[in-house]
Amino acid sequence: MKDNIYISDSTEDEFGCGNELSTTGFLIFGLLTFWMYTVHNYHNILTSHLKARSSYFDNSIRSVRLSPENQNAYTFLTQKGFRTENSPKYICFSLYFVSMTLIMFIFLLNIGGISHFHIRLSDTFILILVGIAALTFDISSVYFLSWVCRTIKNHEYYELLTTKLIRYPDMFKLFQPSDIFVKRWNNNQNKIALFLILSLPLIISPFIALIHFYNLIDVGEVTDKIALIWMAGIFMSAAIFHLWGTKLLIDMYNGHLGIEAVNRHGLSISMQSQSESSADGIDEISDDSMGTKKLGRLTPERMLAAIMMTDMVGFSKEMETNEQDTYLKLLKHNEIIRKNILQNWGQEIKTIGDAFLVRFNSAVDAIKAATNIQTEFSEYNRDKRRDDQIRIRIGIHIGDILIMGKDVIGNGVNIAARIEPLAEPGGICISADTYNMIKKSIDIKVLSLGKKELKNITDSPEIYKILLESIH
Repeated sequence: MKDNIYISDSTEDEFGCGNELSTTGFLIFGLLTFWMYTVHNYHNILTSHLKARSSYFDNSIRSVRLSPENQNAYTFLTQKGFRTENSPKYICFSLYFVSMTLIMFIFLLNIGGISHFHIRLSDTFILILVGIAALTFDISSVYFLSWVCRTIKNHEYYELLTTKLIRYPDMFKLFQPSDIFVKRWNNNQNKIALFLILSLPLIISPFIALIHFYNLIDVGEVTDKIALIWMAGIFMSAAIFHLWGTKLLIDMYNGHLGIEAVNRHGLSISMQSQSESSADGIDEISDDSMGTKKLGRLTPERMLAAIMMTDMVGFSKEMETNEQDTYLKLLKHNEIIRKNILQNWGQEIKTIGDAFLVRFNSAVDAIKAATNIQTEFSEYNRDKRRDDQIRIRIGIHIGDILIMGKDVIGNGVNIAARIEPLAEPGGICISADTYNMIKKSIDIKVLSLGKKELKNITDSPEIYKILLESIH
């Protein structure tokens, strides 16, 4: 299996309109056409990109067997996340055309110069037209920016769901986007809101100029030069907002391409891994590059599951004495555990500092993950000083649990949490129910620790310690 599949390996068809947008054309032609070019070209690029991505997924899905339910889910996801509306394009195009027409009319009206003898007629009329042009331009810009933000955000989210459906067709469940996803798009929305707030002075400036003119008329000091200064200031402000708005559009699109590249990178590795591992009878899942939160079903579900609890030995004390080095150890700790969770079809429910709560549909998978984790930590620690070693305890129990959104609760979870502290550093303890489930499937040796009194557990199970040296 190839270890690396680079983003540059993708073709234009696979990646959609995958080239980052340049600001040059949008700045020049957008300014000359009062953003009509920007709206038309940007909408076409975004539409082509979404169609190309939809086509790419249609080709990818052919190699995956989907149940009728998942096929319906795929159809729903592509309809929601890979379509653009035409109405925003026409609405914005019309408003920009009105704005441009008004400015061209003002230019033609004043091509011969501004006469102060007609200030109450010509300049009043001109400034009102400028105000209307600025208002229509601002409304259209904010509307188009908001539509782009919403469209790319929805596309990115539903594309992520589609990627998960293809990668995990047998385990696909709804999940919410990660905190990073939410924060990034909230930040984009905040930028648009700031754009709107700071553009308000541009809208009202013609009317402020009008009041200024009338005050100067009353004292007899109005001149053509003052009118020209006001006009220059207004159009300079409009140019600044043209640059700013264009940058917001380009950044949203190019930012999405970066996230999309990560998704495609993970999908490519996963598809290849699944294809090659199926020949060997081994199931592998590649790392979740997006770091999303898997929330499980949206309604409570009761099921039998293997729950694994882990805890890093001495973590709190080490954080007090050497925070920086302990943090680096934590990163390595998380990397090893997450890799083995994914490779053995586990689902990370949550982490609390250095502790992991993980759910497995199979007790065999849970034991494989736990033993692989401890084996890898043992190899990691082999050449390390004691202070640099990473040692963890693992407890596993199979029992009835209740899935509540992103969390799991129930007696099965409580028992696993009580078993974990019984393990030695670098060791694994499991309940009798877990051992009875896996003893005919995995060749391991265990040592009975007898029935242990577990806090708040009325019927405490017999506990077994896995003898790791017996695993081959």
